[in-house]
Amino acid sequence: MSAKSSASKRAPRSVRREEKVSGLKEKLLGSKKYRDVCPDTIERIWSECSAKYKKEKDVDKAAREALHGVTGAFMTEREYKRAMELAAAHEGEALLEMHASTRERLPIARMNETFDRIFAITGRPESVLDLACGLNPVYLAQRLPGAELLGVDISGQCVNVIRAFGGAQARLGDLLCAVPEESAQVALLFKVLPLLERQRAGAAADVLHRVQAEWIVASFPTRSLGGRNVGMEKHYSEWMEAHVPENRAIAARLTDENELFYVLKRK
Repeated sequence: MSAKSSASKRAPRSVRREEKVSGLKEKLLGSKKYRDVCPDTIERIWSECSAKYKKEKDVDKAAREALHGVTGAFMTEREYKRAMELAAAHEGEALLEMHASTRERLPIARMNETFDRIFAITGRPESVLDLACGLNPVYLAQRLPGAELLGVDISGQCVNVIRAFGGAQARLGDLLCAVPEESAQVALLFKVLPLLERQRAGAAADVLHRVQAEWIVASFPTRSLGGRNVGMEKHYSEWMEAHVPENRAIAARLTDENELFYVLKRK
């Protein structure tokens, strides 16, 4: 018997389990399937699953199931390739069609109207922090030439497409791990607060408190995926108005066809 195998057998069971779990996590982090997911997201999900399950195979299975849910909203390889081509060609509207959130705000004329109403309150921002941004910075790069634009998302696909399009910076980031410390004139939190709250109670309010911006524009869906109005506007209005940070005031409440917007000003 080799010295290595002998030492391995002598190691406490807890140590052997930790080594095995660590190996499975590293395998997951290096997986081609999840190469486009923010590493912080994988680490977070793994940690959460490790706290729930004792058996390493159960941890691995639960983490993969959770990550499958995350990547379900990502583009397919074919879509991603097409998106990169559109970005290189600077085809903004066609590119926005490739992401669910921005697609719901199209056509561009409708997006312009929505942002006209927002900017009528905040003024034309010279800096924007777009959190859980999707491909929205592609629109902002066209709408606000010369402004400092930073998009943060868990999708490496979105980050790469935004960079390829140009006009905005983008980086990976998970709001459940850390809220960016950069300050900005306007911070956008479009349809992400309900997702954060579903994953961790209190997370949405925590993000609202931590964002460093003069203005925060938070939005919520008002229709189900099937397009039905099922009381979502009332529900999210009540939640938002009960969770306005102490250092913020509601400057405006706006609605469009399927989205509710709150514009919060720093006191």
